[in-house]
Amino acid sequence: MAERWDARVRAAGRAQFATTVAGRILAALGFSSLFVRRPRLTKRRLVLLTWTLVPLRVKVIAGGVVAAWLIVLIASVTVAAAVIVRLA
Repeated sequence: MAERWDARVRAAGRAQFATTVAGRILAALGFSSLFVRRPRLTKRRLVLLTWTLVPLRVKVIAGGVVAAWLIVLIASVTVAAAVIVRLA
């Protein structure tokens, strides 16, 4: 239902843009659909945009930190499971 409403709102925006002078010029050139198509800025897209702007060196360091964190997490869960099995 919400998707249908969003589609109607987008269609109304396209129709409104098509009546403007800029819309008519872009329609004559064949670019009107490209101009009107603006992706919604969500949190995920904002994070992906900022991640693309991060230098490669920082990405490698961040990947190393995440990998080390996962190794420590897996090791601590394994040790905790071994202790529980040993006590039982």
